[in-house]
Amino acid sequence: MLMRRFTVVCLLTALFGAGLAILVAEASRPTGDWRQSRPFACATQSQACAGQHR
Repeated sequence: MLMRRFTVVCLLTALFGAGLAILVAEASRPTGDWRQSRPFACATQSQACAGQHR
């Protein structure tokens, strides 16, 4: 009986840790700066290269 409770507690702790790791990874990911560095950003977004002249 004690081993079952220990197993349940370990599984719940692992699930909580995995969920927390996902939240931390999402919060540290950059939001939209990668869109400006694409080579085809001017072709896909009209406002991306409005002020850039070559």
